[in-house]
Amino acid sequence: MSSVTTDIEGVGMPVEIGRIDRELGKLWEEAGETKTRASLLNLVLYSEDASAIRENTNIIAEIAGEHACRAILILADPHAGQSRARAWINAHCHMAGKRQICSEQITFHLEGEAACALPSIVFSHLDSDLPLCFWWQAPFRRPIDDVLWSWVDRMVFDSAQWADPAPPLHIVREIGALGDGKTVLGDLNWARILGARFAIASLFDHSRALENLPHIEQVSIDHAPGCRSTAILLLGWLASRLGWKLQPMMSKPFFLAPNGTHVQFALTEKAGPSISRCSFRSGKCEFLLERCATRSFFEVTVSCPGFNEHPRIVNAGREKPSDLLLAELSRGGRHGLYREALEAILPII
Repeated sequence: MSSVTTDIEGVGMPVEIGRIDRELGKLWEEAGETKTRASLLNLVLYSEDASAIRENTNIIAEIAGEHACRAILILADPHAGQSRARAWINAHCHMAGKRQICSEQITFHLEGEAACALPSIVFSHLDSDLPLCFWWQAPFRRPIDDVLWSWVDRMVFDSAQWADPAPPLHIVREIGALGDGKTVLGDLNWARILGARFAIASLFDHSRALENLPHIEQVSIDHAPGCRSTAILLLGWLASRLGWKLQPMMSKPFFLAPNGTHVQFALTEKAGPSISRCSFRSGKCEFLLERCATRSFFEVTVSCPGFNEHPRIVNAGREKPSDLLLAELSRGGRHGLYREALEAILPII
């Protein structure tokens, strides 16, 4: 028995695909009055990595505690030599008073040509007309499946996983433009830097610090190995908020501030959290945030002639995949700032 089969069989009860709805109904009949099925959205997770089966099931279990849903977990192997589709069902239940509120999970293993039937597999098993959130965990490829993505309300992805961000980013932007921009882009990398964004903003809370903000001359960001795209996204947020325009044609790119200041930047790879340190220099003033190596907070410090703040602690946020997905589902909205941040740094992506 292959490890893939073993992992999938551990996440539910095998069922014939044509009997999924009937078997789910029997599941609730047998539960009696002790369990109540609930669903506020359809959550689809698509992966081509067999090792992600159990982790994705654990993520669904955690999400279901706060967002009741019908979850569809898909493991696809489009390059398999044979065409085969198999399914499993299970439920994730959480106590709410004296009752258990349960979310359904349907797991599919699609091989060969069956993996190309993704729209029909997904659409035929959605829970009524509830919103569809689709977390795409595989490489983005062309041609774009217009039929699939035109149905998706929120497309979730993680740009931190892109070794070369440019090709997938262009595909993501095209998907976001389908159907007059109906599909919301939910980059977990954007949720990942939320704590850093709050911490940076807090550096300039005091009026004496704020007056230096338009005169920043240098930005330095330290990021973990494999998290360069996270640092670039944070830099894009800064540029979009402060009106900096990237000058990419120079030997060493820099930003041009509205007042004409040249803003130099450096992104440095260092072991540690995704974003471990950010510093800003404005004249003789330095603004610094540093991530604690063992705890989830930033220490922020402001040093200026005649004005020095005592170091303060700011929550750095969480970085578990389930926490990032919960943050994405909870905030909603169309992420206009995310799009502006991307536009600000597209030339260096």
